Amino acid sequence: MMYLSYFYRLIGEMLVIGGVIRKYGGIHRAVWYFINFGTRDSIRFLFYFYATIYARVLGKPLVHAIGDSHVKAFKGKKRFVVYHIGAPTAYNLVKRDSLSDSNRRLFRIIDTINHKDIVLLSFGEIDCRIHIYNQHKKCNGEKPISELIDNTVAHYGQVLQALQAMGVNFILYGVPPATRVRNEYRYEFYATPEVHAQINGMFNGKLKSHCLEHGYPYIDVHSKFSDGSGYMLEEYALDEIHLSSKVVDFVKDAIKEQLGVSI
Repeated sequence: MMYLSYFYRLIGEMLVIGGVIRKYGGIHRAVWYFINFGTRDSIRFLFYFYATIYARVLGKPLVHAIGDSHVKAFKGKKRFVVYHIGAPTAYNLVKRDSLSDSNRRLFRIIDTINHKDIVLLSFGEIDCRIHIYNQHKKCNGEKPISELIDNTVAHYGQVLQALQAMGVNFILYGVPPATRVRNEYRYEFYATPEVHAQINGMFNGKLKSHCLEHGYPYIDVHSKFSDGSGYMLEEYALDEIHLSSKVVDFVKDAIKEQLGVSI
């Protein structure tokens, strides 16, 4: 089911190309259209198709990385299928009417996944970098940061509970370490790098404790890739926010250790 959707999309692109040829009377126009609009989906389809066949022939599971932009570290990696579903927050992931539509998008993907596969969940970094501190300051500090983190983990936990009840084989990808990124989205209140690092550390600690309490597998990328002050180690940074693909081998080892599966 997973790769069939890409097959249908690819067929759709081919039909559009045919229409372009008929309308403009030239193959060059269709080639231009395909390069600009169809190539990305086509390559993605071919890679996912290959990954699925490869995994099924070997009798091994795929890892479906679902979440915010941090899943992009796994793009193009064998046996990883990546679903970047926009800019979802862990807090709103449980809400079916959130602006990001993340709940519906997550469970729509889950419905297409083979029950033998693994789901790698990446949510919470946007909460830590932006929303927790912003909400803390908007209420004049009446809600402590620790309380807002607790509420966020509790909301995220409701989704995890639902996935567990469905029998989904999932593992959590912890929030990466903080960086000194600027307030590029111009939020009214934005934490200093020092406070940002503290929030990331607190959130990961509480999320890890929640996972241990409920028996959810958790990958602690924060401790592995941060320095003594809680900032992302430069040699593992892709940019001002994201870890690079160097994190992949560590994640593979964590999956093997916690789930007993070699990727």
